[in-house]
Amino acid sequence: MALQPWWFGMSVLLSLGLVCVSDSTAREEASQEIARFESDILPIFEAKCLACHGEKLQQNGLDLRTRESVLKGGESGPAVEPGSVGESLLYEKVKSGSMPLGGEKLKAEEMELLRRWINAGALRADEDVGAAGKSADAVPVSYRDVTMSILHVRCVVCHGKRKQDGALDVRTRASLLRGGESGPSIIPGKPDESLLIQRIDAGEMPPLGLQRPYAVRPVTSAELEKLRQWIAAGAPEGREEVLKVDGGPDPLVSEEDRKFWSLQPPKRPKVPEVKGKELVRTPIDAFLLEKLEEKRLSFSPEADRWVLLRRAYMDLIGLPPDPEEVEAYLRDDSPDAYERVIDRLLASPHYGERWGRYWLDAAGYADSEGNNEADYVRSNAYRYRDYVIRSLNGDKPYDRFLMEQIAGDELFDYKAAGELTSDQRSKLVATGFLRTAPDGTYDITENFIPARLDVIANQVDIFSSTVMGLTMACAQCHSHKYDPIPQRDYYRFSAIFQTAYDPYDWLLPNQQLIDIDYGVTLPERYLPHAPEAERREVEAYNAPIRKEMERLERSLEEKARPHREKLLEEKLGQLPEGIRKDLRAALATAPEQLTDVQKYLTRKFEGSLEVKKEELEEKFEEYKEEAAKITQAIKAAKKKLKRKPEIRALFDLGENPTPNYLLRRGDYQSPQGRVEPGVPSVFRAGLKPYKVVKPTWTTDTSGRRLALARWLVQPNHPLTARVIVNRVWQDHFGGGLVETAGNFGRTGEKPSHPELLDWLATEFVRQGWSFKALHKLIMTSTAYRQASRDEASRASREEKDPGNRFLSRFPLRRLDADAIRDTILKVAGRLDRTQYGPAVELEVGEDGEIVGKCGNQNQGCRRSIYLLQRRSRPVTMLQAFDAPQLNPNCLKRPESTVSTQALQLWNSEMTRQNSRYFAGRVMDAVGEEDVGKQVERVYLAALSRWPTDEERAAAEEIVGLKRKWTEHFETKVPQGPKAPRARWEALATFCHAIFNSAEFIFID
Repeated sequence: MALQPWWFGMSVLLSLGLVCVSDSTAREEASQEIARFESDILPIFEAKCLACHGEKLQQNGLDLRTRESVLKGGESGPAVEPGSVGESLLYEKVKSGSMPLGGEKLKAEEMELLRRWINAGALRADEDVGAAGKSADAVPVSYRDVTMSILHVRCVVCHGKRKQDGALDVRTRASLLRGGESGPSIIPGKPDESLLIQRIDAGEMPPLGLQRPYAVRPVTSAELEKLRQWIAAGAPEGREEVLKVDGGPDPLVSEEDRKFWSLQPPKRPKVPEVKGKELVRTPIDAFLLEKLEEKRLSFSPEADRWVLLRRAYMDLIGLPPDPEEVEAYLRDDSPDAYERVIDRLLASPHYGERWGRYWLDAAGYADSEGNNEADYVRSNAYRYRDYVIRSLNGDKPYDRFLMEQIAGDELFDYKAAGELTSDQRSKLVATGFLRTAPDGTYDITENFIPARLDVIANQVDIFSSTVMGLTMACAQCHSHKYDPIPQRDYYRFSAIFQTAYDPYDWLLPNQQLIDIDYGVTLPERYLPHAPEAERREVEAYNAPIRKEMERLERSLEEKARPHREKLLEEKLGQLPEGIRKDLRAALATAPEQLTDVQKYLTRKFEGSLEVKKEELEEKFEEYKEEAAKITQAIKAAKKKLKRKPEIRALFDLGENPTPNYLLRRGDYQSPQGRVEPGVPSVFRAGLKPYKVVKPTWTTDTSGRRLALARWLVQPNHPLTARVIVNRVWQDHFGGGLVETAGNFGRTGEKPSHPELLDWLATEFVRQGWSFKALHKLIMTSTAYRQASRDEASRASREEKDPGNRFLSRFPLRRLDADAIRDTILKVAGRLDRTQYGPAVELEVGEDGEIVGKCGNQNQGCRRSIYLLQRRSRPVTMLQAFDAPQLNPNCLKRPESTVSTQALQLWNSEMTRQNSRYFAGRVMDAVGEEDVGKQVERVYLAALSRWPTDEERAAAEEIVGLKRKWTEHFETKVPQGPKAPRARWEALATFCHAIFNSAEFIFID
């Protein structure tokens, strides 16, 4: 008998062993093979994994001691997905061999047990097959998911701490139950009866007209379903897990981690004894010589006096000495002549401009917001730049300098102070340090939670790299791969700033842009405490513009009135005849004179009688055209208004900020454990703990940043002094004792001279955190005063100290971009030394070169630090010579040598023009006839030295119009007496060549 088709198919399957004859038998066999956590999996973890993911240490927040903690997972999400080995991160890591890290890998039979355990549902010993998988799917919606991922993102802008429309606050379960003017917002267990659900479902909340200016989006269907589920479950608040860190053992940071060199307080070492004692001018020399003598090296001979003079000038003020200063110094044979030069330069007002540039780079200072094409200008940012320059000129102690920049608003009660003193105002301006990060949230198309979190992340990155020398930004999405900074600690540190930088209660970089386009007023990050004189000046400028705006607005109202009255009459005509008369009377009565009945009527019919602008434009075409013209004129006038003088500051918004959560993978929609403000837990040795103590005054402020500032300026802090003295050293020698200025962690370079670094750090604190004392200590050392070239022992030095890491000679360095431009202006006599004030506007030349605007011949051009530093539009010359864009900051400027730099110096109209000024200035000083003195003056002004005989002869041949040069330069003179004009052209060309020389742009 022939087999039926289904029998044939079954026979094939049976022969292959792919069909079980008995379901009950299959279940019984499967049950015998299923792995259980306690008996099968935990022993594997104990042997291979718990050293890193157990009681004492939980790397990346992962604890493998219980089935529940495995399912919970760590920073990257759940470790296993019950029933799906392919979606289980733990299995993938083990299978790939990347885990266990550095230990014995899992055997094949252990891998098989782990695979079977996951696929069967990741069961405990007391669970049936399938139970775990089912329970894992039924994850309830948490209170945290509802508040942080939905209500805080969509609703708190109108119903939060700062603003409570309809008397409604949606930030807590209690306030939702209390509700607002319309009653309770939620009814536990009854989502369909809850006003919150009804308003969202109807599309009324968030209001359509406010979504764009308030930067909120509608609640999605998935989010609405979450809200329904939460309310249906009784709106449970649940128990909030807080990831606190006390002084006890920390499972995420080991004691071994804390032993890393940069995490230990600096200890003052003994100054070493060296053979070359005669070379030791300061203890710095002894520490350096100790290393050099180990390599059978010593310092290079002392630099020539003129070399040392130019080096000191360029280092401390970024400008060369005048010829008269060079001559006076070279004639001064007194033993302290050099030290007196250092003292004079440190007292110069230009010192703060030079060294302020380094701090502003590190702080990420710019005069524009960055982040998009508009790159809006920060009109009041310059006050922070001026604060830095003034502080350095006044030698403000570094601990005070930091305190003011981190928490200036918490050092006194500015809200109750009335008219501020200059010192009080300075403290508020100082907090601009925490407003320097690129920020595109003034653009309402970008002002959403992810963009706000990016701003905060950039600011934390700037702060941690500049002040602490740590790459904390790496821990935003996961625990730091190399340094002992858990992701938990990143969010604890970020929480310190949450009372001022709240992504859910955001202060706009600029309100004016939204106000012009939407007429909506939102909170800003400015304080109205600018000097009274500035306020009066701006008010006087704005007065006529405001008067014109008022005239336009009256004109618009006059044109709208007859149309509005006509439309109102039409709406009244649709109401019952009995109340029309009463409503007309009520509408014609002043609000304070309304009777109770009239008040009721106006409230009752307010919505139906309102005449909106859109209705007028739709119904009356002629009005629409006229209104559009007038409205456009009002907007144009509004844009002409000068912004009132204010202080761009970071200030505390008071207690009860939005709760802080660890964000899994940095995603705001995946909030995990709640965190309290704190500093990285790896810092303990010898330090007083971070402790928030609220200021004693009554004004609402949290004290979080003040606590951070106090914690950082402890004299024995492992990083604060080390990091800043290393950067000062770097800016004197071209490289730090630690080459990675912003990374004192495991992936950073180790210090070349650790004892010297610690001695400098402790000495810096001993000297009252004085920058100027540190400069003098470094610059009076033999190490600083040595030559950059020593031909007699060059081969030996290149062999034993090839990278000059041990400073066997002074490093030859190129001037940075600011110093090159400023030096050209100074020697040309075109430098405007005016200090402080708003940034100088930029302009584009005919050849496309972007330059700073200059005044007339008498005013000249201001220093580079005062030019508008716009991220999207850098000054051409500064960009060519490696000025940073500051996204977000720069701790050490690169020093490239590329052809575009030579082309810029030769072809730049700015350089050519200043060459002519330079030539004219030389002729004014020494006359038009004496070519020798002209050449000598050029060398003294530009290079701070006299020319050699060979240089003099070559220069005089050109400038003196000898032989072929006469005809060459006379052809450039179009008319008039040719010889004097041709000589000026020749001298200008020679000056231009000097500007292009290597000696001009390098410090020997």
